[in-house]
Amino acid sequence: MFVPPYAVAALLAWFVTYWTTPTARWLARRVGAVDYPGGRRINRRPLPRLGGVAIALGVLLGAAVALQMPGPVAVVREPRHLVLAVPYGAAPREFWGILLGGMAVALVGLYDDLRQVSGRVKFPLIYLCATLPVLFGLTTPFVTNPVTGQLVALGLWGQVFTAVWVGSAAIAMNSIDGVDGLAAGIAAIVAGTFFVAGMLRGAGLPTLVLCAAVAGSAVGFLRYNFNPARVIMGDSGALFLGYLLGALSVAGLFKTLTALSLAVPLLAMGVPIFDTAFAILRRLRRRVSVFQPDRGHVHHRLLDRGLSQRQAVLLLYGTTALLSSLSLALSGWLDRWIPLSVAALLGGALWVVARRLGLLARTP
Repeated sequence: MFVPPYAVAALLAWFVTYWTTPTARWLARRVGAVDYPGGRRINRRPLPRLGGVAIALGVLLGAAVALQMPGPVAVVREPRHLVLAVPYGAAPREFWGILLGGMAVALVGLYDDLRQVSGRVKFPLIYLCATLPVLFGLTTPFVTNPVTGQLVALGLWGQVFTAVWVGSAAIAMNSIDGVDGLAAGIAAIVAGTFFVAGMLRGAGLPTLVLCAAVAGSAVGFLRYNFNPARVIMGDSGALFLGYLLGALSVAGLFKTLTALSLAVPLLAMGVPIFDTAFAILRRLRRRVSVFQPDRGHVHHRLLDRGLSQRQAVLLLYGTTALLSSLSLALSGWLDRWIPLSVAALLGGALWVVARRLGLLARTP
């Protein structure tokens, strides 16, 4: 029997997160990292918020072990023994940079969970952490001209784009972490989508391993985080998951920017990207700081329209799954104008939905 490295990563990440989340919950209560009802928060009872520590431990341990496996683990049954043959090799340098940056992002989020840091301080630190994988070689070297199909070298701008994209993905995921199970479930769906896209497009084994680790850890955490939640992930978890998804989209899906390759991350992460973009527009219209939190996110609007937490979360799960399926369909061998046309139609539809839900309303 052969066990591929990505299966090892998923199982180990799930196991570690599943069994360490209760400890993280206990620790959060001990140090006072608890969300109490009131204000923008929708929880009706105090919830510990250090679940992100368990998520980070699961992903980092699962990935660190499996990334060093260049091939599948062989389990051979002999007459008197069960032989386990584990291959060993060096992982690509850029993936150690991704994990190092992930640790830094998780620590920034953890400090915020403990001290409640202002967005003016926290978000620049996130972008600074997002430069770490770039220093280890993660970058977007080329862009494809959508009209002529020719490659254009990006040079330094490719590195800047990568850092901005990865940091923005972290912030976008953090913006939707306001309902039980929402961020963890969407992270699992997006990571699964990236995994399937990577399999279809021949992505390297390290990319598949990290996708599997993220999905396994998110699923393990959902056992405690789905409504009614017993623990929430906090910024340490939401920022960490968003950062990894942003880095994975660069590592495996659009090292060369094209309309087709961009379809996968942009559509799969459509819910957090859509919500964050309209949050920025809404705050600019109100002439307040873009860092000022409000109660106008898409999950808040759904709850205000009478949906329960579970109904809102399942609706957004379904939306993410639909967008992810569309992204996989558009990333095939299609004429370059098809995804552009679909993207334009989808953008118009999202604008109508935003107006109907009041996502651009000036009220907080």
